[in-house]
Amino acid sequence: MRILDERVERYLHELRPERSEVMTEMEAVAERDYVPIVSWETGRFLAALCRVLDPAVLEVGTAIGYSTLHMAEQLERGRVVTLERDPDRVGQARSYLERAGVADRVEFVEGDALATIGGLDGPFDLLFVDASKGEYRRYIELAEPKLAERALLVVDNLLMGGEVALPRDADTEWNPASLAAARTLNAELMRSDRWLACVLPIGDGVGLGARR
Repeated sequence: MRILDERVERYLHELRPERSEVMTEMEAVAERDYVPIVSWETGRFLAALCRVLDPAVLEVGTAIGYSTLHMAEQLERGRVVTLERDPDRVGQARSYLERAGVADRVEFVEGDALATIGGLDGPFDLLFVDASKGEYRRYIELAEPKLAERALLVVDNLLMGGEVALPRDADTEWNPASLAAARTLNAELMRSDRWLACVLPIGDGVGLGARR
């Protein structure tokens, strides 16, 4: 299922500029090995935010470091603290970021984010969440005390290919628990008194919130 009309999606894909050798390789590896990475448009969205804000970023879910690279490329004084529980993925991400020349802007924290967030030093200006879908709410709750007063929140996969809009008994590619978690979080963000939020049809659906 698609969020965007196929013609629009193809048009946007054709607009993408040339990427660096490292970024292009990461995209190919992710497709070959079925590694979940953000869409290029979501990466570019994060990059634009980092270009403007030069923030201290807390990223929950590194994978091979694709979204990390998009953000780190745009930082000057900012940094990314990225959390990942798979040591093999951490090794891959570290190698890619070193080759891209941005490893000095990134700190890796290995382990389950539910256990490691509490030990981090803030404040962080941008929280990006893209890990276990059923734990999104908990990641955000744990990270909130570490965030700056006017921090931004970005959450990936909140539309899940548009499947969040299907009837509850429809056949879907996403598992029911993940869909239920996304629907709940979308509703909570829109009604939140802690976040001024919206859900945007970028990539697989991006939640954007500004801390109130």
